[in-house]
Amino acid sequence: MKKIITLLAIMLITFSATSQNKKAKRNNNNNDCYIETAINTFELSQDDKAKLSDLLAERLKQRASVRRKIKKSEISKEEGKTEIKAINQTYFKSFADLTGTPKKEIMSFEKETKKKCN
Repeated sequence: MKKIITLLAIMLITFSATSQNKKAKRNNNNNDCYIETAINTFELSQDDKAKLSDLLAERLKQRASVRRKIKKSEISKEEGKTEIKAINQTYFKSFADLTGTPKKEIMSFEKETKKKCN
């Protein structure tokens, strides 16, 4: 009986670790897809690619931080939505400045790319 329980515990731990790795890979692939699509759509240089990658990483990091605060009940969901909206607005303004295109076009790109890369 102890062997069966031990075997099940090992299987569960292995399954959990594998699932987490797959999720992390999928997120990285989505970011790569997003950046490559942006490069092709807006004809960005390698310097611009690096800046966009940094912008995207910072946005994701800030949004994750807000989500953690919501989960820990440090802020309410409404406050979290407001903070995430502000983070997104800053990101899209920076992205528009980087590409030299209007924000409306950036928002359209975002919707199309979300469908394509997810």
